[in-house]
Amino acid sequence: MRWRAPAKINPFLAVLGRRADGYHELVTSLLALDWCDELELGRSGEGPARLELCGPAVSPDIPSDARNLALRAALQACGDGGAGLQLKLYKSVPAQAGLGGGSSDAAAALLAADELCARRLSAEQRASALASLGSDCSFFALAPSGHALCRGRGERVEPLPAVAPGWVIPVLVPVAGSPTAAVYAALATSLRSSPQAPSVPRELFDLDLHSARERLRNDLEPAALRAVPALARVRAVLDEHGAAHWRLCGSGSAFFGIYRDPARAAAELDELRAAIDARAGGVRCARLCRPLGRGAHAA
Repeated sequence: MRWRAPAKINPFLAVLGRRADGYHELVTSLLALDWCDELELGRSGEGPARLELCGPAVSPDIPSDARNLALRAALQACGDGGAGLQLKLYKSVPAQAGLGGGSSDAAAALLAADELCARRLSAEQRASALASLGSDCSFFALAPSGHALCRGRGERVEPLPAVAPGWVIPVLVPVAGSPTAAVYAALATSLRSSPQAPSVPRELFDLDLHSARERLRNDLEPAALRAVPALARVRAVLDEHGAAHWRLCGSGSAFFGIYRDPARAAAELDELRAAIDARAGGVRCARLCRPLGRGAHAA
């Protein structure tokens, strides 16, 4: 079986406060991009489950053992120890970038393994398994349009209409990674006890370009800039080059912009990449994306 696991951005992310269980209460919109990892899954023999990693975005911080979310998800879906389960994950989406690659891989693996093992999890079992794996996993499996509003830790998913493919979304991933735990630790020092209730822009991509850019929001960005000084240097370059509307992806380290003109988006992406390479520590990768219109799916 072959599945595709897309990256995502957060056009809107508001932090409502810290919960009693230690997590933060969020309200965020997520949008899947046409930038995907690819997962192959099959069964052979009675040996232990195994995961093989390959592709340009494989990095030392992506484990191939039971710590890997995709392998954990597949084992959870099969429910029989996963004897003979074989996974091959081709990584195109980089880690520690806020693009949701690990969560998307897990969602694809859970859906694929559920089908392969013919277990047929109920909707409730699937939702519970996804929530247990990670905050963004539910979005990739439960938003058929690839666009949703998510609440709680991200596990409560309200699907939204698909975003028109005419939007162009350039993404820059700096060399520096952004550890999620460090970002939330920095957030704790500045989080207001009673933040103002946000006005959630469900129809952000129905607005004109200027209005849509004004509605972009990420409450994690200031904390990430404090936690990872290299990202503050990237932010300065973006602001100096007319890209003040660009926002951090989740907890980072990638930044994204939104455009209607593909040629302008490509030109500005090239300009920003060159400037960050010269002055802000360099770029791991840069990509011109569009809305995918679906979540994790069979290839």
